Amino acid sequence: MTYEFLSKTRMVVSLTKEFIFLVMLLILFFVVMSVWGHQEHPELWASVLVLFSITKIYLLVSHTFKKLDILIENNHSFRHLLLLLSAIITIIVISFAIDYLCISEIYPGAFSGIQNSQPLVFRFTNLLYFSIVTFTTVGYGDIIPVILVAKLITVLEMMSAFVVIVFIISKYFKTN
Repeated sequence: MTYEFLSKTRMVVSLTKEFIFLVMLLILFFVVMSVWGHQEHPELWASVLVLFSITKIYLLVSHTFKKLDILIENNHSFRHLLLLLSAIITIIVISFAIDYLCISEIYPGAFSGIQNSQPLVFRFTNLLYFSIVTFTTVGYGDIIPVILVAKLITVLEMMSAFVVIVFIISKYFKTN
C-alpha cells in the first residue's frame, strides 16, 4: 500500500472517531438534559449548550487547521483537502442539528416552522435540513430561529461555515 493511501485511511478513521465521539457527547447531553429537568431550569441548560457549542466549534476548527497543516506538509492532493472538508462539514452540520434539537426541547417555540408535536426523528430531520440550509447560507426562511439562544447558535454555525470554507481553502491554496 502506498503512503498516500495509508495517510488517507488514517485521516478517515480519525475523523470518524471524532465524529462518533462528538455525536455521542451531544446525545448524552440531550438525554441528561431530558432526565434532569430542562423545563425547570431552561436558562441553565441553554447556557451550557451555548458554551458547549462555542467550545466544540473552536476545537473542530483548530483541529481542522492542524490536519490541514499535516496535509500541506506531506504534499497531499486536492482530493485529500476535499475529503477533509467534507468530513468536517458533515460533523459541523450534524452536531448543530443536534444542538438545535436540544434548543427545541428546552424552548418548544425556539424555531418557527418546527412543530414540537412531531416525533423526535421528524424534528431532527427538519433541524438537520435547517442546519444544512444555514451552513450553506441559502436561508429559505421556512424555519426561523425565534428566541435569542436559537439565534446565537445559528450565528455560531454561520461563523463556523465561513471559517471552514474561506480560511481553510485559502490556507491550502496560499501554501500550494
